Amino acid sequence: MKNYSRKWILQRITALILIPLTFWFVFSCVSFSSMQYEQIVYFFSSFFNSILFLIMIISMFVHMKLGCETIAEDYISSINIKTFTKLFITIVSYVFILISILSILRIALFL
Repeated sequence: MKNYSRKWILQRITALILIPLTFWFVFSCVSFSSMQYEQIVYFFSSFFNSILFLIMIISMFVHMKLGCETIAEDYISSINIKTFTKLFITIVSYVFILISILSILRIALFL
């Protein structure tokens, strides 16, 4: 038996995490329009901003993964296609999370 309630709760937790972080990021993006490139890099090299951005990105990809898996479960009837689709969603999600972490670490630690 699959643990759908665990996935449901995790999706709600990621949604709650994303609400304030999305407002923070949108506010930050509005201020980016008046910044130079170096200032934007400095913004992301800040430990606090990097951590917030990293939490937002990871939460976003986990939330996306759970939502896409739910859609695949609900709308794909073929077991083989459903299994392949869920594997593809998982791989893409984890690759994007890894790329995001490495990119943020590169900006935060090496600049």
